[in-house]
Amino acid sequence: MSKNEATKLLNLNKYTKTQIDSRLIKFYDTKIVQARAIDPLYARLLEDMKKFILRGGKRLRPTLMLLGYRASGGEDIDFALDAALSLEIFHNFVLIHDDIMDGDLTRYGGANITGVYNKRFRGPLGDSSARHSAESVAILAGELNEFFTFEVITALQANHEMILNMMSHYQSVLFETGAGQMLDVMSSVRGQINLSKIEKVNYYKTAQYTITSPLHFGVIAAGNKDKKLLNDFSAFGAELGKAFQLADDLLGVFGSSRQTGKPVGSDIREGKQTMLMYHAKKLATTLQWKAIESRLGKQNIKSDDVKMVRSILKDSGAQAKVAVAAEDHLAKALGILDEIKIDDEAKALLRSFADYCVTRKK
Repeated sequence: MSKNEATKLLNLNKYTKTQIDSRLIKFYDTKIVQARAIDPLYARLLEDMKKFILRGGKRLRPTLMLLGYRASGGEDIDFALDAALSLEIFHNFVLIHDDIMDGDLTRYGGANITGVYNKRFRGPLGDSSARHSAESVAILAGELNEFFTFEVITALQANHEMILNMMSHYQSVLFETGAGQMLDVMSSVRGQINLSKIEKVNYYKTAQYTITSPLHFGVIAAGNKDKKLLNDFSAFGAELGKAFQLADDLLGVFGSSRQTGKPVGSDIREGKQTMLMYHAKKLATTLQWKAIESRLGKQNIKSDDVKMVRSILKDSGAQAKVAVAAEDHLAKALGILDEIKIDDEAKALLRSFADYCVTRKK
């Protein structure tokens, strides 16, 4: 990635974030007014949802959607941004529910929706009742965002066919992401590290959701019906998504709370079945693996435990194995990108985006 290409991508992302954030403010402000007419408590939830979605998020999916839109011949940037707003709201819906399933109280370096309400409810309700009620509110917040996604789409100045195609796209994405989420939850329940299941989770929860879906949405928004382009983006997204997830696995264990926005070692505490743990089981000694296994999924492990797991992952070669695999998937993605018939500038920006997916520090 050249310095010039990196700068162009950074500028595009900054522009996209500014534009999407302004649309988010306008959208949620309208919803807050509507909610206040019903009850102040409901309005407060919408205010909390607004604060949460604006506090974090790099707006990578809207940026990638714009790249797909540009690559597909789209020219109306304002329309594309209006459509891309739905991506960020949909993503927030998924994140809120994902945090509930993972038992997390933080996101973006602070309290998530569950965390906010857990703190408010703890005084009058006590710990266990507070947590249950807070998660109930968070489920509601996620559901609201799910339907807000479709509200944004139906408000677009577009023909009925395009709107239906967009809605169908989200329905498909949600169905497939649900598969990845279910497999992810079951992997923790069963406590077995299954390579096939890990690869499916990585594809359905990351590759198709984070990479392929925004690109396809950009193609749909451009009104482009080129099936080959969609298939090419699918192949590109599959490889890049694998690289992205492997880099995320490394960040989840070796990154700081400032980088990940979550407590240090959160992936270890959640007992996540990842490629990193798969390779650790294969490469570590029996004693080393027992030391890791005894700490996976344990919420009360200390910072010294996290350091020990990190040390074993590094010494056993598991960390290096995953880093090399991420680079291999990146190389395959770039090879596919080279063959896609799109304009040179869009291709260069997608190449920069691909490099960022593996080299990012947060």
